[in-house]
Amino acid sequence: MTTGTPAQTVHFDQKHYTAVVSGAKVSTVRWREDLHEGPAIFIFDNHPTVRPLTRQVAALETHDLAHLSPLAARQPPGTDMTNFAKQLRVNYYPEMPEDAVVQVVVIATGHHGDSSLPTT
Repeated sequence: MTTGTPAQTVHFDQKHYTAVVSGAKVSTVRWREDLHEGPAIFIFDNHPTVRPLTRQVAALETHDLAHLSPLAARQPPGTDMTNFAKQLRVNYYPEMPEDAVVQVVVIATGHHGDSSLPTT
């Protein structure tokens, strides 16, 4: 019998695999996804060889997209956040409105829960 919150699924584009595994990618900005702190299965969509990874969502921070700063989004200083929002729409959320409320999902770093799961 297991206890606690069941692992949630977080999907990433395959291009983010190396950055997630290396710990370079420490966050992701999401809109209208039902995520919470705790265990997560990270799936890299359309990656030809990668198996899902177990990770932890360490924290969630809610922000108005229109006021999202590079610091809050964990982007490099000077990031053009208007372009950042545009790219979120173009690449991931085409129906996201200008006044959207987004979540910055903080990915736990370190070796806790960093195992690969077998392919099913």
